[in-house]
This record gives sequence, structure tokens and C-alpha cells, in this order.
Amino acid sequence: MWSTLVILSLLIAPLSPVAAKDHQSSCVIKSGGTNVTDDSPAILKAFRDCGQNGRIVFEPTTYYVNSAMNISCLDNVDINIRGTLLWSTDIPYWLKNSMNVGYQNQPTALIIGGNNVRINGYEKGTFDGNGNYWYQWISEQPNKSNYPGRPHGVTFANLTNSVIRPS
Repeated sequence: MWSTLVILSLLIAPLSPVAAKDHQSSCVIKSGGTNVTDDSPAILKAFRDCGQNGRIVFEPTTYYVNSAMNISCLDNVDINIRGTLLWSTDIPYWLKNSMNVGYQNQPTALIIGGNNVRINGYEKGTFDGNGNYWYQWISEQPNKSNYPGRPHGVTFANLTNSVIRPS
């Protein structure tokens, strides 16, 4: 039974809407290389330029995310993440600027959405929201529970015909 399912999925995969398609554009994002430089503008530009019928490539380096990002108009795109997206430790910024997603009194720092999106992590791609920094900060606050306004690092919203692969 298991081998039949594997064979069927291999036969159907090329017909699947999440199968890779020809790319009209490809954007390789360059990191600023330091946490003083906010890589969010370069990331947003790459998604504007290549987020439809394209390919977005994060190289094997650290990208410093110091700004909230809404990337929700994607269509037929491969997102290859070989590096780390590292959120800043500027807690006042995140409490003020994260985006409301309508649940748990918890906003988000990054929204990814669209149709036929393929996110590939190559067993190395990482979204690092600096959770330990937040946990330390929260332990020093009067309200030590699920602190209101503390953002989720990533929210996948309205993704259709899409796949997220760790490898």
C-alpha cells in the first residue's frame, strides 16, 4: 500500500500546481552583513521584482530583519532559503509595528501569502525570531504569561496550492 502511494505521488507530482515552473525572473538577495543594516528593504524589493513567476534566493548568510514585512501577493514563485532570517531585538519596535492577524492578541512580524508558492529550506533555512531574547525580557515583566502584543515571527496567510519544504 505504502509503495503504491509513493509511486502515485511521484506520477502526479509533475502535474501538481506546486510543481516548479519556468521562472521569468530571479532575485538573489544580498545581506547588509550587520545587525545595524536592516535587510528588510532588500527583501521586499526582491519580492516585488520576482514574486510573480520568479525565484527568490536567500544565500547561506544571515539576513537582519529589523522591520515588519507583508509579502502576500505571491504567485508561482520559488523561495529558496539557504541562510537565516534573524529578527532584531528591538522589542519596543516590534510591540508597536507588528501586524495584527486577528488571533490570540498576538501580531506577526512577517506575513507570507499567495498562490503556487514553494518555500525550500534545504535543511538550513531558518526563521529566527530571537525567542530567547523575548523570553528573558518577559521574565522581567509583571505579566509573565503569553505577553500581549508579542509577535509571531512568521504567519503563512492565505497560501493556496503551496508547499513549505525543510529540505
